[in-house]
Amino acid sequence: MKPNTFISYSRQCIGFVDDLFHKLEKLGFSNIWLDYLSLVPGRPWNGQIEKGLEQSDLLLLIVSPESISSRSVEIEWRHFLDKKKRIILLIFQAVTLPRELEQLEWVDFRGAFFFAFRKLLKLIESPTPMKKSPPQSGFKAPLTVWLAVLFGVITSIYSVFALWTFLIPLVLIPLPYRILKRDFNLSQAQTALWTLPIALFFTFALGLELGLVNENADFDESKSLLYNIVLFLLFAQVFFIPIISFLELILLRSPAMQRWGRPEASVPKFASLYSPNISQPKSVRYYIDYAPQDSRIARELEIVLKKYGHTPADDIQSADEVLVLLSRFKTDTQADPETQVVYPILLQRTKISEKLSPMQWIDFRKGIRNLDVIAQLLPEPEKLLKALGVRPTTSGQAAMPNIVLAWVDFLIIIGMVNIGSIFSYIIELMNLHLGFIIENEPLTMLQPIFLLFVSMVLVGWLIYFMVRGLSQRQGRMSSPVMLGLGFFAIFFLVTWQAVLGADLDFLFISYGIPSDAVFSVLPFFIFVFGVVILGLASLFNLRTLRCWFPARVK
Repeated sequence: MKPNTFISYSRQCIGFVDDLFHKLEKLGFSNIWLDYLSLVPGRPWNGQIEKGLEQSDLLLLIVSPESISSRSVEIEWRHFLDKKKRIILLIFQAVTLPRELEQLEWVDFRGAFFFAFRKLLKLIESPTPMKKSPPQSGFKAPLTVWLAVLFGVITSIYSVFALWTFLIPLVLIPLPYRILKRDFNLSQAQTALWTLPIALFFTFALGLELGLVNENADFDESKSLLYNIVLFLLFAQVFFIPIISFLELILLRSPAMQRWGRPEASVPKFASLYSPNISQPKSVRYYIDYAPQDSRIARELEIVLKKYGHTPADDIQSADEVLVLLSRFKTDTQADPETQVVYPILLQRTKISEKLSPMQWIDFRKGIRNLDVIAQLLPEPEKLLKALGVRPTTSGQAAMPNIVLAWVDFLIIIGMVNIGSIFSYIIELMNLHLGFIIENEPLTMLQPIFLLFVSMVLVGWLIYFMVRGLSQRQGRMSSPVMLGLGFFAIFFLVTWQAVLGADLDFLFISYGIPSDAVFSVLPFFIFVFGVVILGLASLFNLRTLRCWFPARVK
């Protein structure tokens, strides 16, 4: 018979704990107390935790620096010691232990997870006196972590070749160290990794223009070692780095890395699909607590709740159940989770109040979904949160609707393409006797070059505020009208760049110098192509986009 089990941990190990819980559950451990899966809204939390401790026979204490220094975790393991009930230490990170814990049973989870998990199952079934004390120092990590570090070192080296992007090396150079420290940000790393090959394409083009690389280039013993190393790295980036970046992306999203990282390194887990098929649920007096900017989402939710016979309350205090829409505009509620049923509904990445942080979320970050399920299970809080709740998150964990993410990534790509194209184009001109023409017509030559750099800065400035407005739902660019004007301004600027490039090409031709430079028109073609494709995709996601943009506050 499986023991009633209580898991005591720090939120910094949430990925490991969540995976551990579900693996134990699949093996028949049906009575596991885990705060965000066991705390039921509308009941005092302290009483629920005390009841969970009293009814549990086994404590699995996840050992990490954060858990050992946590006062609430200490209360939990001291309760088990006082009651002389069984405790098993799961060593996630080695740390100096309180004297009372040094002689307890333990399993080292710092290495291969599945070997340690099998050892844990065996230990639970057959208590065994430990021959050694639990480790309190030393660093160990799973093989997957070391592979991620290795690939991270390679991509960090190559990110130096993308120094002109600034953002890519800023993220990738410290990535190996941050992996080892468990504090890397997955969303930032993913964006940097899949845009790195694009940036390196322009670096390679610059190498061609500088003559470092050409179709006849080969290693030359007569030249310096540094020249041959640079030549090898430039060639390798064409075929090698896209593969390494792809493999690093796979590793960072793998189960082993999801267990290893802190919450911001985890792939967000979203609400599972569930169809209870309850046509006439018991009527509930509800209140939707939301910021004015989130009124569109509140209206969508209210329509469905009324369809299933639920009644809106006049104020938050008189409601039986409160649905709190959490976003950057609202992070707390006046509802009391100790006396009312409170459902936190997460709309975007934001910092949540301490009062709501121990509770499960209903996740709307990827868009409005499962409204019928919410309405059908509203009278049954425990079932609703088990059906739609997700593990706790942090403000560093990025998630947004796919169509919004696509627009954000597209803008970042346009920004990098624009910078790379302008510099590549200038180097193309330098190889076409730019200095000779400047000597003869300095103003005619330098003016369009200066304007090209001005347009590049303006495009970058616009993209910064557009990405900020889209991803964070803040600032003037969070308005669809202003965002549309921003796209029109970028279209004007990249068209202007193409025209300036054409004028320079004609100037070179007038001196009898044939010009086949193409980099000045590349941003224009990529921008037009991307806007057409994403514009068509947006037509199928109008409801999602409409809810994502904040409503105007009068």
